[in-house]
Amino acid sequence: MKRLLSITSGVVCLYLAYITGTGEILNYINFADPLNEMGFFACLTVMGGMLIFCGVAKDNKVPCSRELDMEMANESENIQ
Repeated sequence: MKRLLSITSGVVCLYLAYITGTGEILNYINFADPLNEMGFFACLTVMGGMLIFCGVAKDNKVPCSRELDMEMANESENIQ
């Protein structure tokens, strides 16, 4: 369910970025400056891309254990 929500949110963000780029969003939102509109477009594009990426990416969960934590702590002590 989380993946579907991420992908759907990403598509909505990219659609909003598209209508911002075409200027259609100016019928709904009045931007004070063209730089605000460009920043809105950039934020929506990046957020949409990352949401879709997170929705499509596999979850590679690494099991964590006390032994692994101690091994990493010993390695970091040897480096110093």
